[in-house]
Amino acid sequence: MSVGRCGIMVLALWMVALQGHALGTCPAAVSGDFAPQGIDSSTISQTIRPGDDFFGYMNQGWIDRTPIPQGYWDYGQTSVLAGTVDGQIKSLIAESVAAPKDATARQVGDAYASFLDTGRIEQHGMDLIRHDLAGILNTATRDDIATWMANPTSSSLFAINLFRAEGRWLVHLDQQNLSQPMLGLWPDAYKNGDETARYQAYIADLFAKAGVDRPQDRAAQVVALEIRIAANQWDFDRLRDRKANYHPMTVEELTHYAPGFPWRTFLRTRGVGEVTDIVLGTDTAVQVQAGLFAETPIDDWRSYLAFHWLQNQIEVLPEALRQANWGFYSPGRSAPAREDVALGLINRSLGPQVGRLYADRYVRDETRTGAEVLVTYLRRAFEERLAQNTWMDDATRAEAQAKLANFTFKVGSPKIWRDYSGLQIRRDDPVGNLRRIHQADWDYQRRRLEPGFQDEPWYQTPQTVDASYSVLMNAIELPGAFLQPPYFDAKADPAVNFGGIGAIIGHEMGHGFNDQGVIYDSRGRLQNWQSESSAKAFQARTEALVAQYDAFSPYDGLHVNGRRTLSENIADLSGVSLAYRAYHMYLADHPCPEGIASDGLTGDQRFFLSWAQVWRYQAPESAVRHVITYSDHAPTVYRVNGVVQNLDAWYEAFGVKPGDKLYVAPEKRVRIW
Repeated sequence: MSVGRCGIMVLALWMVALQGHALGTCPAAVSGDFAPQGIDSSTISQTIRPGDDFFGYMNQGWIDRTPIPQGYWDYGQTSVLAGTVDGQIKSLIAESVAAPKDATARQVGDAYASFLDTGRIEQHGMDLIRHDLAGILNTATRDDIATWMANPTSSSLFAINLFRAEGRWLVHLDQQNLSQPMLGLWPDAYKNGDETARYQAYIADLFAKAGVDRPQDRAAQVVALEIRIAANQWDFDRLRDRKANYHPMTVEELTHYAPGFPWRTFLRTRGVGEVTDIVLGTDTAVQVQAGLFAETPIDDWRSYLAFHWLQNQIEVLPEALRQANWGFYSPGRSAPAREDVALGLINRSLGPQVGRLYADRYVRDETRTGAEVLVTYLRRAFEERLAQNTWMDDATRAEAQAKLANFTFKVGSPKIWRDYSGLQIRRDDPVGNLRRIHQADWDYQRRRLEPGFQDEPWYQTPQTVDASYSVLMNAIELPGAFLQPPYFDAKADPAVNFGGIGAIIGHEMGHGFNDQGVIYDSRGRLQNWQSESSAKAFQARTEALVAQYDAFSPYDGLHVNGRRTLSENIADLSGVSLAYRAYHMYLADHPCPEGIASDGLTGDQRFFLSWAQVWRYQAPESAVRHVITYSDHAPTVYRVNGVVQNLDAWYEAFGVKPGDKLYVAPEKRVRIW
């Protein structure tokens, strides 16, 4: 099917009712950031065939002309847009420092100014730290250690958060992550002897600069203890098992299940001593770590807490400590400017307040409404797919339809903003500001336990360049910063927007119906809603997808892990498939004449090129190897090629034939949603 350019998507977005209304007319091409129709056709390769490498076909020109900037390990389209967003935030913060327009801007401006004030940090940055370090190093009992671990600025052997299950909030306890570089959730980093030795030298250096006694001995204690902690932790693949990570119990049961740790002291100090029920994740790891806590000498825990007390506040400590930290975690790279450090710190610590300023300035009503139009058509497309699905029985279909009907879409920014009026921010107190923010964040979480407390949980800020899906909330978040070119562009035609942000919205919807999503029902309960026959049919399709991705190999001897990346691969395939159908539903409601496109591309071609364009990315071999080894996402080249090879419409749009490298016979193409 050949489809011409179909209108500017935002000309008629002022309508109250979305579905059934035109999003624009069919005007002449206009100039935009990504060329007239939203596709940067200058990056399309003249030598790579689309059927051999669709990712390279669309992006090779960009890769050839775009070096990885200094300070980046890898570089892609999200990096480009994040740079744009950083510039937008810098301008907002500069205004907030110089002339705050309201209380939100005053808090942001004062906090940023304090984080930027290196003179005061040099003069006073260690004052409170020394007092606290003395308190940590003079602890006498295991209750004292647990009390320090309960401090929101501290590090604990156990992570504590609020968890929503079956319509109510519960305290959630879990294993805590560790500090080795590039460790993330994978404890085997501690098996690298050279890195571990370098880590121990760094800890000793930090202790010495902070005036902590016996720096070498204490550093050895920390590393030996963390090696033992790491050995007890669950690995990445086990962490993906959501059923294994859901173990509800009473606090009384917890004290018997995981004895050795003063749980009641920890919970009471954290302000949740009155709770009777909790949810335990990584239960056997928590159980073993509690025993480790009891058998480890108290002095080892003093050293552990002292190091992490420094580490968790490193950005507001004197230059010598910050330089040691940077030298360890980013060897061979120049340290960032203090302005960039302060920008990152304010964006992480006061992200919702920065987000409020960002949304007011940059997230326009027509952008929100445009995204909501896309959501409307994607929902329609999914409804159709569920109704026509041949491998589900009626009972499974009914629950899937109920789950889709209960989807919540959060677009742009929260409708209910968090109240920060009780948070004290001072321009002359960077260390105190950071600690008060940590405490306020936990207090805000804790208030969710109160009867009648109302909020709108967002796990991302409006300035986040990403989207997300929560299986517990059955909700999708589309932050405002993500609704910019090339993901979404008011000047682009529907093909580009459906192939970009539309496919990403579909991806997040797909998370509700992938191998992880199918174990949560329409109310967010951990309950598999597929019948035995439907589950077998679903598994057969997902196993075929696992095999496809297992076969991808960027380097000899290195293959993508199709099972580890399965959830994301299902979501990618679902997202593009749903977005393509939604795009054609939109065209059916808003027909456009043929032949208007000035770039010579059909609408279907621009749709698929848009998907490839948003994933343009380049990285050294080390970064690709790291992604394959540790990430639950496939490298971006396969997020493009692995999807399109399963879609009939892509073959038709680009004339892909047997003999092309990506060709998959029709009967072997994976079709799920």
